[in-house]
Amino acid sequence: MEIDGILLRETNPLVRRAVATVIDDLDFFPDLSVVEHLDLLARGSWVPDADDAVDEILHEVQLVPQSGQLPGTLSSGQRRRLALATAFVRPRKLLILDEPEQRLDTEGVQWLAGRLRAERERGLAIVMASHEPMLVEAVATRVVRLTGVGGSDATEAAEGGE
Repeated sequence: MEIDGILLRETNPLVRRAVATVIDDLDFFPDLSVVEHLDLLARGSWVPDADDAVDEILHEVQLVPQSGQLPGTLSSGQRRRLALATAFVRPRKLLILDEPEQRLDTEGVQWLAGRLRAERERGLAIVMASHEPMLVEAVATRVVRLTGVGGSDATEAAEGGE
């Protein structure tokens, strides 16, 4: 499998720069605040105007009041928003998400659907697994339904992008 003609290997720095993931609760740096964590990721990814990018994503994920807190002190929904912010604050060509709606309230899922749809419309490739039909419908251009024992829908894998 390739991304932009580059063999997809986790150890390849070009691939690591091109792919952003949110596949579970991230192991955040325990001694860095929310803002410090995002700042480190933005600067480490050579984001121009990293301060502005971090401020923008903090507002978007509604974590400005918690920006000085350590990730371990956040609620589970706030930690999910921070995990999503870590993917959105850095450059990416492919976004891989595993149940990104987990622990988000209804408003959060609606925000996420809008954000992912906008990302897809700008040409970002998105691969995600989700239990939320509204999110899949809003984002996906192709859907694969996976069924579990007894034929019940277990999850939907969605792909958006070109």
